Amino acid sequence: MNQNKDAGKDEVAWWFKILGRCVGAIASLVCMGMGIWACITVHPICIVAGALMVCLGFLTMVLEAPLCCQFFDGLDRLANWIGNLKYIYKAILYCVLSIFPMMLCFELTTVFGSGLIFVTGAIYGVMALGKKGGQAKRPNDVEMNQRLTESEEPVATTPEGT
Repeated sequence: MNQNKDAGKDEVAWWFKILGRCVGAIASLVCMGMGIWACITVHPICIVAGALMVCLGFLTMVLEAPLCCQFFDGLDRLANWIGNLKYIYKAILYCVLSIFPMMLCFELTTVFGSGLIFVTGAIYGVMALGKKGGQAKRPNDVEMNQRLTESEEPVATTPEGT
């Protein structure tokens, strides 16, 4: 049962896993900072978007750098549970949640802060594809290759005029 969960994770290079974690940790800090900056406005919808960005940044920090949040009880179990999920679920989670602040208040602070979380989701999406993008799982189509080689017409190598 555990082998099915880790089957997709074994295909990813170690440096790509570290890249995803580092980008996620940096994106969470930037998202929280930009969320606080977005709250300093007179538009109430931008204040809500800023509060969402702070929450999204904190969630990303818990999931990507649980060492920073080790003093909160119960978060380590959440981080372990999310850490064992497939990469595609993390990609969907980050990409979908990062769109909401941008939809509420489309400013530079929300685009930059939530955009980095979206980039983290995109990295996890690429990690979910694996080394060859799912191409290794497709069987070879022997019939199609046979039909292509049989239907080829011989090519003349000498000019027709001679």
